Amino acid sequence: MRILRLNLRRYGPFTDKHLHFRTDARLHLVYGANEAGKSSALMAIGDLLFGFPDARLRNTKSRDFVHEAGALRIGAEIVARNGTALRFRRRRGNKNSLLADDLYEKALPDDALLPFVGMLGRHVFERAFGLD
Repeated sequence: MRILRLNLRRYGPFTDKHLHFRTDARLHLVYGANEAGKSSALMAIGDLLFGFPDARLRNTKSRDFVHEAGALRIGAEIVARNGTALRFRRRRGNKNSLLADDLYEKALPDDALLPFVGMLGRHVFERAFGLD
């Protein structure tokens, strides 16, 4: 799976921040000053692909310190190895949190990301692909 675009619509410190990644790059490095939002962006990718963690759990960082929890939105365009592409959003919630990337935000099937992430879990994904 390759992330082509990450849309931090309403998440953590971000409002309508869009990151575009080169399609021909073998590695993407996100860098910036302290407190620029690098860790928040990495956390957003995990929440986007695997869902927001239950806020009632211990050691769960808040993502709603600028926007209300119900308004949080992350979006992306991703492509699988076979060339299949998907544009989608994720909202915070326990049910129907995977959404179409359009005005209506129609709920997508819960398994819509399976062709892209396979059986990979959040913990393995973050350790293998996200250095913090």
